[in-house]
Amino acid sequence: MGGLKSWLADRPQRASALALLALAAVLTVVVGLETGLVGAHPGVTADASPDAPPSITAAASSPGGPLATPAPSDTPTPTASPTPASTPTPAPTTPPLPALLGAIGDSYSQAYSVTPAYLRDHTQFSWVIGTAKNDGVFSLAERFAALGGSPKLVDAATSGRKMNDAPRQATAVVAAARKLSPGQTAYVTFELGTNDLCDDPKTDPASFESDLRSAISILRDGLPAGSRILMLSVPDFGHLRDITQADAKAKAFLALPRNSTACAPFLGDNSPSTLAEAETYLRQYDDSLAQACEDISAAGATSGKLYCTTNESLLSMRDFTIADLSTVDYLHPSLTGQHRLADAAWSADVWGTVPLPPGAAAVAPAGGAIAVAPPVTASAMAFVLIGSRKPHRRRAGRPRRLLS
Repeated sequence: MGGLKSWLADRPQRASALALLALAAVLTVVVGLETGLVGAHPGVTADASPDAPPSITAAASSPGGPLATPAPSDTPTPTASPTPASTPTPAPTTPPLPALLGAIGDSYSQAYSVTPAYLRDHTQFSWVIGTAKNDGVFSLAERFAALGGSPKLVDAATSGRKMNDAPRQATAVVAAARKLSPGQTAYVTFELGTNDLCDDPKTDPASFESDLRSAISILRDGLPAGSRILMLSVPDFGHLRDITQADAKAKAFLALPRNSTACAPFLGDNSPSTLAEAETYLRQYDDSLAQACEDISAAGATSGKLYCTTNESLLSMRDFTIADLSTVDYLHPSLTGQHRLADAAWSADVWGTVPLPPGAAAVAPAGGAIAVAPPVTASAMAFVLIGSRKPHRRRAGRPRRLLS
C-alpha cells in the first residue's frame, strides 16, 4: 500500500517525463523528414533566404529580373545538353583590284563644264577616271590607287551621246581589255541615258533597251572572267527640277528663252512631252538598266564570267543639292557633284567596305595617260546647244555648250 501511495504521489513528474520523451521523438521524425526533402531537390539551398522562395533566389539578381517559380515536381529536371559553339560567318571577300577601269557614258563621266573656268570636257575631274590632285573629287581611279592598284584607264565615254552609242563604247573597252594578262579583270562604269531623256523627241524605250542589250552582249563576250560592271541609273531629273526651282538664281537662269529646252520639261519648259510623260520615259529607262544588270548577275552567279551592281537610290543623283550642279547650266555636276557621284559609286559596289588609308584622297593614280576610245566621226557627232535643237557652228570666241 505504501508503494502504491508513493507511485501515485510521483505521477505528475512521470507524466512530464513521458511527455518530454514523446516530444523528443516527434522532433526527431520532423528533422529527418526535412533533411530528406532538402536532399531530394538539388536546386534548393538549405540557407536560402526566408524572404524569397528558394527556387528564385539566384534568379532574383539577374539582369532580366525575377523568374517565375516553377511548379514543384517529383521528376528530376533533366540536364540541358550543351549548346554547340556557333560557326562564325566568314567575312565577305572582295575581288582583286581591277587591271582596267573603263568608262562608258556621256558628259557626266567626262566632267563637262564643272565650273565656268572649265567649260566642256575635263576628264581630270571625272568621278570615274579623274586624276587631278586637290580638286575635291576623289575619283574611282584615285581610290583604286589608294588601295595599291594601278588600273589602265580607258575613256570610252563621249559627251552628247545616247544609248545608241553604247555598243561602240563597249567595243572600245573590250578591245583594251583583251590586252590584259591572263587572270586580270576589268571594271566598267556604265552611265548613259541622260541625252535619251533630255532630247526631243525622246528615245523610244524599246530602242533604248535594244541598244543597251547589244552593248551588254559585247561586254559579256569580251571582258575577262571575273570582271564587273557598275550600272548607273538615269539621273533623277524630277529631283533636279525640285532643287533648281527652289533656287532663285537657277530658276531665273532656266527661265531664259535660250534655256527653255534644257532637259525639258524637267528643267526648261519647252518640250512636246508633258512632265508626266517624261517621268514615264525615265522610269522605263531605269527599269531596262536595272533588268539588264540583274540578268548579268544571275548568269554570273553560276558562270563567274561577269558581275553587275546597280542601286537606283544611290546612283541616280537623288541626294544632290543645288551646290552639286554646275552654275554653267544647272544640268551637269559641279566639282562637288562629281565627288558625290564617286562617293555613291564606291559605296554601291564591293569595294565600298574596304578601309582606305588616311589621306588617301590626295593620292593620284600612277599609270600614265588615259586611253581614249576612237572618236566619233564629225558627220555622226551632233552637238546640242542649250536653247537650240539644231546643229550649231560655234562662233569664234564662244564656248560650245553640250546639253550632256
